[in-house]
Amino acid sequence: MKIRSTGALALASSLAAGSLAMLSLGGGASAASVTNVTFAYDFPGPDFELIPLVVAQDQGFFTRAGLNVKVVFPPDTSTTTKLLVTGAANIGFITTTDMGVAVNAGAPVLSIGNYTMSNNWALFAKPGVALSANNLKSELEGKKIFSYGDTWTESMLPFVLKKAGLTDKQVDIVTDPTGQDFKFLLDGKVNIATNTSNYEVAGFDTSGLKGKEPTLLGTAVGAPNIPIWVYATSKSYAKSNPKTVSAFMSAVKKGTLWAIANPAKAAVEFDKLYPKSGYTNAYNLDGWKLTIPFMANSSGQYFTQTSAQWATMSKALKSIKLISSVPSPSTYYTNKFLP
Repeated sequence: MKIRSTGALALASSLAAGSLAMLSLGGGASAASVTNVTFAYDFPGPDFELIPLVVAQDQGFFTRAGLNVKVVFPPDTSTTTKLLVTGAANIGFITTTDMGVAVNAGAPVLSIGNYTMSNNWALFAKPGVALSANNLKSELEGKKIFSYGDTWTESMLPFVLKKAGLTDKQVDIVTDPTGQDFKFLLDGKVNIATNTSNYEVAGFDTSGLKGKEPTLLGTAVGAPNIPIWVYATSKSYAKSNPKTVSAFMSAVKKGTLWAIANPAKAAVEFDKLYPKSGYTNAYNLDGWKLTIPFMANSSGQYFTQTSAQWATMSKALKSIKLISSVPSPSTYYTNKFLP
């Protein structure tokens, strides 16, 4: 569910090869006063959604919180929850649908804060190609639709197809976890790409292509409007290390607010920490700017979760048979660690 450049793919491959790669994001305090925290990202390589953590390190927010944070890049997009459950990571970055599936399987994971507040997953086509909610059936039927095979896309597509009056047998879903949705679209390998708008639009904006990329938000064609990404931990880690979890969320909030106020500087800090990410500064800056509008709720709050969002998520996943039951929303989340 992310734009992958050739360089980013190469870096992700090298990071995932062998064992998990780790990069320290803290330090500076005395060894006796430092608490080590391992943070698991949701993707095998770094991208601009890591900017709040990068800023928290570069501006000293982690150090002043007494934390030495190391980022783990998993070998694939389905491993982060496993790292949390096994204790290989303390805090991680996953989607709400990952949470839903994990809890349904009995995994003791807990969401400790929203990263974004709404659903900006969308369908995309080449410039000049029609893509609208009014003619959805004719524009999708028989077409090749790209999917990374991630839990989020697999959860959202059924709602779009239902809205269009189609089944998955009437479209050709091209699933490629290591593919490049944007490149596949431009090369004609697929007719429709799926991604979140902050990644896809940033890729288009910085591609040098002329025209406008047709975009159709999933929420306009049946997908539930729920937050996509959350910070999460295991229930055992939260119970044993409440002060550490609170300190982490406090430092990340400071990093988030600083990066929102200083987007250009934040993108440069990311470039310096991850010079081989495979992404350009222009892409990182544009992607971060496109992410910012989704990070606060209507009351201007960051991270705050609601029972309504989790009830909507679980009912939606149950309706497409991705989970077998709808637990209490409190099963999924807590706000008690928020600053």
